[in-house]
Amino acid sequence: MKSSDYIVNFFAQKGIKHFFGYQGTMIAHFADSVFRSQEVTNHCCCNEQGGGFAAVGYAKATGKAALAYATSGPGACNLISAVADAYYDSAPVIFITGQLNTYEYLHIDGIRQNGFQEMDVISAVDAVTKYCVKIEDINDLRYVLERAYYECLAGRPGPVLIDLPMDMQRQEIDSETMKTFEPEETIDGDDPSQAAQAIIDALNEAECPVLVLGNGIVHGSKTHNKVLAFAEKNRIPIITSMLGRDLLPSDHTLNMGHLGGGYGHRYANIISYKKADLIVSLGCSLCKRQTAMKPEKFAEKAKIIRVEIDPLELTRKVHQDEIGFLTDCNDVIDILEGKSASVKKSFDSWLETCCQIREKLIAFDAGCAERKPNALLETISNQMEDNMVICCDVGQHQVWTSQSFNLKSGQQLLVSGGHGAMGFALPAAIGAHYATGQKSVAICGDGAFQMNIQELQWVFREQVPVTMIVLNNQSLGLIQQQQDDIFNSVYAGSVATGGYSAPDFTAVAEAFGINAKTVSSSEDLAGALQEMDSEKPRLIQVMIDAGSRAFPKTFFGEEMYNQRPYIPEELMTEILKM
Repeated sequence: MKSSDYIVNFFAQKGIKHFFGYQGTMIAHFADSVFRSQEVTNHCCCNEQGGGFAAVGYAKATGKAALAYATSGPGACNLISAVADAYYDSAPVIFITGQLNTYEYLHIDGIRQNGFQEMDVISAVDAVTKYCVKIEDINDLRYVLERAYYECLAGRPGPVLIDLPMDMQRQEIDSETMKTFEPEETIDGDDPSQAAQAIIDALNEAECPVLVLGNGIVHGSKTHNKVLAFAEKNRIPIITSMLGRDLLPSDHTLNMGHLGGGYGHRYANIISYKKADLIVSLGCSLCKRQTAMKPEKFAEKAKIIRVEIDPLELTRKVHQDEIGFLTDCNDVIDILEGKSASVKKSFDSWLETCCQIREKLIAFDAGCAERKPNALLETISNQMEDNMVICCDVGQHQVWTSQSFNLKSGQQLLVSGGHGAMGFALPAAIGAHYATGQKSVAICGDGAFQMNIQELQWVFREQVPVTMIVLNNQSLGLIQQQQDDIFNSVYAGSVATGGYSAPDFTAVAEAFGINAKTVSSSEDLAGALQEMDSEKPRLIQVMIDAGSRAFPKTFFGEEMYNQRPYIPEELMTEILKM
């Protein structure tokens, strides 16, 4: 069998049926095998970054392995942002890059380049992959494939990269004679039953507990359902990370919003920071983006129990006396579900207090003139169907979406979390559609949409049923907001007078053959969403004021529960006494 055929068959047998990539000289044999395979579907992006983000969207939507490929040199370079995104957000993606023939290497120490479009991609991605290797001996092929697939899913998931020289793609092989990979058994880590018992014991001592759920729990998994069942049976409020925002519907009684040291839900920040006496964190890093820059002040009077699969995350302590368990939160949740009856305390009164706090603060924010854009996101969410996958880009619109998109049961919200990559949403929405079979939504700002705008051709060619919402304020709004605070409102590179500009996205979409409209009000937006065919690609440009800002926001140096615009002192006093 030809080696490139073997690679495609290997991953197809693992259940990877959609390959995302771009053709090139040094990946041509692999791409040809993908194209000819009856087991997989090939999807051609227009820039390798788009193919990479599509694979990331696929992996984030399902928790299953995805695959993206590119040629050497510039193709591999274009993948790297997607590789980093997968690494920081723990998405299991296999990246394959073409490379110079092994016999073309000059073996001269320090030489800048061995040949045309050659690049040491392994060194470039080593810091943002779990495993990366260049195949230089064809007899290593089976071992590398088996290890790569294992590594991307084992423990804390993440990306792997295989650099594949041209001559390693076109050889005739017998895989049965090749060496294989056998994972080593590891006994490191804590007993999940001990972690579960510690949580039960802490709950029985607590009066005001909160479960904090993060990206370690895969949406729609058995574990996801089990942790909700545990919380529902025991009436324990839930706060999530932004990446875990879709773990329960927005209108769920237990949903107390998502944490955010800058732009989290106001009620999530106050409940966790000032009211809770127990924080149980499951699969959530509790990084400074969630606890703010002085983590020792976060939930200062609360006991913190963290369940984390990454030992290095546990070294980044929130409290010096916190209790950390190095184990898979999914294993702990399995045990917790069976111990639900062991929780003897009633948290009905505490839950009612949390619900009252949530209602009071939602009512306050609803009356803030600064939050007019949030109403647009509520309008969008009201028009979206169940089970859609919503992919959001980076900028003010991400804040508005995370705060105000009312997620329904079955809907998912995918973002570029740790990497924070503009240009994520559109290709991720393509990948998420192929992962789930559901319609998808890309919510973008004008700056972010321009990053991968070329993928409109991909959307049109394959008629992907993606709804593209471009919130166009003709500026880089989140940067403007920073420039207000730090640079005396000098808008370098963020508005037209500072060198930034944006096109008419309706005209651009129409040039690609995609149905598009421009609106400027919630009413017109709702009408356009109702009128335009959601079974086909559609783009709606929403014109908003360049002075729009994202609120509530924790300003520099302030404690995260006290966000601007500030709530009245008497209301804050009332909440803190509840």
